[in-house]
Amino acid sequence: MKVLVAAALVATALAAGSDDEVVQRVHARIVAYDVTADSCRDVFAGVAEPGSATFDFRYLIAGKPRAGKYAGRVVFSLGDVAITLPRSIAWKGMTASDRERANALRLAIYHHEAGHVRIAEAVRDALNASSTLDAPDYFAFGAAADAAGRAGFERFKREEREYDALTDHGRK
Repeated sequence: MKVLVAAALVATALAAGSDDEVVQRVHARIVAYDVTADSCRDVFAGVAEPGSATFDFRYLIAGKPRAGKYAGRVVFSLGDVAITLPRSIAWKGMTASDRERANALRLAIYHHEAGHVRIAEAVRDALNASSTLDAPDYFAFGAAADAAGRAGFERFKREEREYDALTDHGRK
């Protein structure tokens, strides 16, 4: 089962357009910073992750009375999406080969963070494909919709963690 989940996460992270298309599709904000260090070894010393993707993963409840009961849906969306990553990586005495490797690393970080965006889109789309909620009254509908919203958010967080675990935060 774990292998199937891993395969699905990899397939999702590699699907649906180029990295730039994915970033543009969700109107992600790029927060870039410059990395300078004394040596190659010091570039990311003490930095847990050189890049990150943050999401305003939200849901709203759309329901109305119908034949004395309440029916509706929980609709998930991605609000503000921000990707933080290095704009440049440099250290003293860099060679042309070093610059190529540093640029490849920067692009790999971007690709990993775009993978997070793909995961978020896939989770959102899967959750939005769920069926309508029906309840006998307003309060039961609200409770069921809130539970579905919380479960969807937990799924989003779990799949994000699984993606990072599978890729070792982009190192693999």
